[in-house]
Amino acid sequence: MTWHHLRLAFKKWSRTFHIYLSLLGLITVLFFTITGFVLNHDKWFDLDISHQEDLQGTFPLAMLREPDKLAVVEKLRAEFRAGGTLASFDVQGDQLQLVFKAPGHRTDATINRTSGQAEIHREIFGLMARLGDLHRGTNAGPGWRLLMDITCLLIFFSSATGITLWLLVPKWRAWGIAALVVSAVICGAIYLALVP
Repeated sequence: MTWHHLRLAFKKWSRTFHIYLSLLGLITVLFFTITGFVLNHDKWFDLDISHQEDLQGTFPLAMLREPDKLAVVEKLRAEFRAGGTLASFDVQGDQLQLVFKAPGHRTDATINRTSGQAEIHREIFGLMARLGDLHRGTNAGPGWRLLMDITCLLIFFSSATGITLWLLVPKWRAWGIAALVVSAVICGAIYLALVP
């Protein structure tokens, strides 16, 4: 295979990857664009307003003696709607302190190990706050963070193949290099002008 054939094959595969990677990334780019706008204007969307509720209950003392971590967590999930990831499980003398976190909500539980009495405080934010937490990856779990990493890779390879295509076509190469230089200068100027 000659250099010319290799160049044509590289150009063809760059175009194919660019098209399909761009299409794959469009939905996630759209999501992160919308949620980024929401985060940038948090006062417009009342991201700090939450619904709060306090619940009370009892736990069997046998469950609390050791304590049986799995049983306590499952009871809180089943009976008190504690959702999300268990962020902390602390034994402090005669009390258990548990915190569950998920995008847009948090549950704090305090359980007395001698009486079995439990106080649960739930704080639930609106849909936009939940979307904002997903944008940042806050308390979203490893699966969501993996999706964020994949989105970054899609955008990177889509951009890299787009630049490659500009540089591979001789009649557009000069314009492509000029566009890259001008874009870099504009981004640098905006940064210097707007960021303190």
